[in-house]
Amino acid sequence: MADETLKKPMDPLPEKPWQTERRWTKQDFYRGSKMPPFTIEPLPYERQRLAGDGMTPEDRALRKQWIKDQELSSNEPRYVKQLQPRNFFRRLYMTPTDAVFRQLIPVLGAAPASMCRVFIPRMFLILCGVYYSYYWLKYNPNDWTRVGGFNVYRNKPKVLYDGPVIEKKKDDFFDCGFKSRTVLRDGVTSTAP
Repeated sequence: MADETLKKPMDPLPEKPWQTERRWTKQDFYRGSKMPPFTIEPLPYERQRLAGDGMTPEDRALRKQWIKDQELSSNEPRYVKQLQPRNFFRRLYMTPTDAVFRQLIPVLGAAPASMCRVFIPRMFLILCGVYYSYYWLKYNPNDWTRVGGFNVYRNKPKVLYDGPVIEKKKDDFFDCGFKSRTVLRDGVTSTAP
């Protein structure tokens, strides 16, 4: 008897996963307002337009006017610069590229020109970063003349069991190119007597 009171009542028709998903999608869609969104389109479904006696002349005129209202005029969509404010620094670094790509809008169209406006300057900055990094790695190595710099390690040659073993001295390790230097080879470090 106690076991039956602890059991939860089971719904005779449990909700299927797709129904739950649809319910939550509907909840997410409607949560921005207390009222569900609605359309002002008269007779939006073809079945409504064909059902019964069909559309009355007033319905046809109303639908025709609604369809005509959906057409954009030649000056739409409008771009209002004040609706998209940018801070001073963004205006400063975006002005040159905006000026260049504004000239491309009549040639390419709005969507391709805006894609070029986004991707080409970024690719240029990435390329500049790659060139700067290459230059820095090439001309600022960590050698014996400086404290900082980059260490570039290469693969060491394979040593096989039947090959010759090259003996290394203690000062061969981490000499930072000191042994292969071309200056100060004679031991004289100063011209002073």
